[in-house]
Amino acid sequence: MLAGAATVSAIGLVLALATATTPPLTMEAPVNPSANITATPSFLSSGQCSNTNGSYSCSNPCVSATLKWPVFTNDPSCTAYVLEAIDNARTTENLAPMVLPTNWTSLTVPEQMLVVTDLERVARGYPPYLGLNVKLDHAAAIAANRDEDPQLASGFTVGFDALGVSAWGGSWSEGFDTLAADYAMFYDDGWGGANGTSNIVCTSPTAPGCWAHRDELLGNAPNYNPGVGLWCDTCELGAGYAVVKGSSSLAQLIELPAASPPAMVFTWQSELPFFPAGAIGSVKTISVARVAFTSSSLQVQWAVADVQNVSLAALYTFSGPSCARIVSVTSFPYVPTFNILSGTVMTSGPSNLSQRGRYSAVMRIFTPIGSLTSRCVALGLN
Repeated sequence: MLAGAATVSAIGLVLALATATTPPLTMEAPVNPSANITATPSFLSSGQCSNTNGSYSCSNPCVSATLKWPVFTNDPSCTAYVLEAIDNARTTENLAPMVLPTNWTSLTVPEQMLVVTDLERVARGYPPYLGLNVKLDHAAAIAANRDEDPQLASGFTVGFDALGVSAWGGSWSEGFDTLAADYAMFYDDGWGGANGTSNIVCTSPTAPGCWAHRDELLGNAPNYNPGVGLWCDTCELGAGYAVVKGSSSLAQLIELPAASPPAMVFTWQSELPFFPAGAIGSVKTISVARVAFTSSSLQVQWAVADVQNVSLAALYTFSGPSCARIVSVTSFPYVPTFNILSGTVMTSGPSNLSQRGRYSAVMRIFTPIGSLTSRCVALGLN
């Protein structure tokens, strides 16, 4: 410690999640870390602080000169500090660093919430949520003002998943900036010991609530509200922000529209020009088509273009037309030096596969900076 130095104790990020009232689906679950990832740098601790004439300077730039934590901040130095911790955590998942858009500080908090959630989805090969819907925003704002999880939005006609369950999900958190809340939900949402677990529904190493916030935002939390599905490409998001009892409260609500996506007040597509070239891993040209079908197997033709450094490819087959209920995963090595850009895959399923009548598939390509995924393709009737 430096002479005259002081420390500030770490602050906590409180998390909550509503339990489901319907049985969970049999879907592909997101791949979660085996344990919480210690934030490096530790943005929840002040680090060393020196005192000069009553004004403090801490190694953590998020802490003020009066040793105060901000209620909420867009300070660039604090943003960069938390972003460094996110990038270090992402290396454990072989994900590229998160690159924020150039207009980040001019975005509203709800807009930032959509952008960062979509960045987390896209990095893992899932399609982004389309944008912010005013009715979903309103429901999320009500939840944020109450420090609670959002409920289904009034006036927004929600769609149903393959089992007839309303396709929606959401979460709530506290945080002194959008990225701090993101870190808590994506990299610190598991078990951290009796005194080090911020997720209040993760009550033991094997509790079903562990990583549930992350799973909800990615699209599927099998032990809670099943969500909208990992592969949803028509889903919209609502985000709400409020200051409650001196702390920032952030809520997100995702719903699948029952029909065509309704009008939005802010879209992911409109934000894309603000990202540097090459900053976002995009879904490349990956096509999937059914070739043949038997009572227990499905032969699918695939083709991919403009992909480099690929090590593995996988075909995900689902019962039903919307890639909601997974049947099988067939993976195979991908050898770029052999210029393997197309082929056929035979995937075997249970003997009752034919009885389901319709199915769908996605092709997923794995690279050192993340995975790329095709759109969900309905493979037609048996």
